Amino acid sequence: MESQQNTDSRTTVDLAETAPEQAEKGDTDTTRAKAGWHRKLSIVDEIIFYGLIILSLIGAVVAQFSPDMGRNYWLVLIPVIGLATICIEWSKVRRGEVKPLRLIVMQFFHWGSLVVAVELVTFLAYFGRITNTAVSSVTLLLLAQTTFVTGVDRDWRFCVVAIFQVLCLVVLTYLETYIWALLLVAIAIIVIGIYLHKKFRQISLRHHHQLP
Repeated sequence: MESQQNTDSRTTVDLAETAPEQAEKGDTDTTRAKAGWHRKLSIVDEIIFYGLIILSLIGAVVAQFSPDMGRNYWLVLIPVIGLATICIEWSKVRRGEVKPLRLIVMQFFHWGSLVVAVELVTFLAYFGRITNTAVSSVTLLLLAQTTFVTGVDRDWRFCVVAIFQVLCLVVLTYLETYIWALLLVAIAIIVIGIYLHKKFRQISLRHHHQLP
């Protein structure tokens, strides 16, 4: 009887000693799982931003050949960037920092106000207050301004997209023969972005490998 009590006592002590280790291991596994999930989200975010740069470049080419088509293209790009904003900000919904309905409503009014502004510009062109060619340029300017505000309020990478859009506007207005240079700028932005993403990812991986 005494031997069995000693055995039970040792078992209880062993369980008490291993419990913290198991809990610590569980926390480490959870941390690593979350880190892997955040890395996947980061890659998706980068792809979205590169896509916005490419779409802006395509818009500049379209606007050079036809200002009317350019205006329509920029108008279609508005909800695209709005959806991109929601996708990128959705991580805050997962963390419970913002409610999904609130996020969607805020972005709806943010980008919806831009659509209203573009339609008012078209209204002015209809009555001859501004030229049809200017409508495309003003639409792009409004798009860049709204995208920049999104970058200030949400994610700084939207500011990069906005600056590229402003550069497109400058080239379309003053340097149409150098529109090919926009391709080089877009490639440079994407290459630098990929390099910085890999650099920060390596630093993050080294940090997580140091976890016990």
